[in-house]
Amino acid sequence: MKRHLYRAIGAVLVVFSSVIWAQKSLVQERIPNDPYLYSKGSWGQDYPDQWAHWKIGLSPQGEKKSAWEIERGEKNPVVVAFIDSGLDFSHPEIAKKNVWINEKEIAGNGVDDDKNGYVDDVIGWNFMEGNNNPWDNDGHGTFTAGIVAATINNAQGIAGINQGVKIMPLRALNFLGRGNISHIIRAIVYAADNGARIINLSVEQEEIAKSRALQQAVDYAYKRGVLMIVAAGNQGRDTAAVSPSGLKRVITVAATDTNDKRLGFSNWGKFVKIAAPGEKILSLRARRTDLLLTAGGKDYKPGQAFVGDLCYRATGTSFAAPFVTGVASLILAKNPKLTPQQVERMLLMSADDIETPGWDLLTGYGRLNARKALEADPDYYLYAELHQVTPAREGSQTVIQLFGTVMGSHWGGYYLEVGQGEEPQSWRKAGKSVGGQVDDGLLATLNQSDFGGKGKWTVRLVAQDKKGMTRESRTAMTVQ
Repeated sequence: MKRHLYRAIGAVLVVFSSVIWAQKSLVQERIPNDPYLYSKGSWGQDYPDQWAHWKIGLSPQGEKKSAWEIERGEKNPVVVAFIDSGLDFSHPEIAKKNVWINEKEIAGNGVDDDKNGYVDDVIGWNFMEGNNNPWDNDGHGTFTAGIVAATINNAQGIAGINQGVKIMPLRALNFLGRGNISHIIRAIVYAADNGARIINLSVEQEEIAKSRALQQAVDYAYKRGVLMIVAAGNQGRDTAAVSPSGLKRVITVAATDTNDKRLGFSNWGKFVKIAAPGEKILSLRARRTDLLLTAGGKDYKPGQAFVGDLCYRATGTSFAAPFVTGVASLILAKNPKLTPQQVERMLLMSADDIETPGWDLLTGYGRLNARKALEADPDYYLYAELHQVTPAREGSQTVIQLFGTVMGSHWGGYYLEVGQGEEPQSWRKAGKSVGGQVDDGLLATLNQSDFGGKGKWTVRLVAQDKKGMTRESRTAMTVQ
């Protein structure tokens, strides 16, 4: 059987300067009081060091707009598995209370007490070396987990997202951030069997091929009520032929910059569901690691990405995914009875639309909004996705077939419109629609008469429901 090599995907080179700490007197009365949440300029930039938190609505409590006003995660701790390079569980910013403990296992007795096939798996498992020590000697796993689990309100370092989260570290990548598919599959099954509600997977396959075995593992976890969130990947290519970002029943996350634009290297395609900040992200540095150095950046100098003694800064879709993971964990902490499908709806339907209006191939339903997600209706959805425009023959004529998804909880219907140019000033209905709800299938057929002539045109798909809500998706094309 051919083995597929996977690697961590969040190590794009960035440049830093010295750390500028915020004055403690300025933050001691704020919640959270973690200095880097308020400081800026630590690498010469004119925006907050933890800009991504502010962008998605994780601002200080007391401002009447912070997601933390609604939920901080302490009352109903959610177990989140990070299948990655492990975790520096001795890091000063990783509290013991935020690391998952297998209470069915007796530490150090050399016996598989809970009969799950893993001896002394007290805090997770190292699938690379087959032991119970998922220590991170690469740095990628600690960085991704830190975005969610860094201790909040301890007057040092950064603020994580979920104050009560339980991180289950599952090491499936080596000290270079690489691992085999068999390790990842076993880690997914382990997480599903041992109480994880969410799995964060920030890896991508080097070969352009989907893995059936990996899809089966995802399906297994999904049936057990586990939500899987994956990074889109950093190759600037279509996710349709890549796993895990091109698999079904996962939330694929694209990366955006400080200006709410998709980062050029972020993978794209019909499997992208949402976007989150992935540029210049500040998180935790595992002891004795230098992530960008091991990632092989040609222009990177050792220690260049260090921020103080505890933190690190880097760019990549690997680091966009944990923001979605963190907010999803807050949603489940607020309502533990929600299903993966309901949590996904809340995340997607509440996202802030960016880039092309409506759902698009680059950023899905838009950039993550934590407060809106926590306030969203778990049973409401209205999907409108224009996936593909393809020429076809219909008798003696050449027609245009439109493929995509239109579905809704209060379904009304959908229609197609065309407008001249890439940003039309007016629209007119066009095409012959299939009708009804469509899940990734043929939506409609357009012919030459639907357009007013040759040149650039934009096709717009509009779905509507009985509540009066509409959602759209657009694509530009050239008529010759």
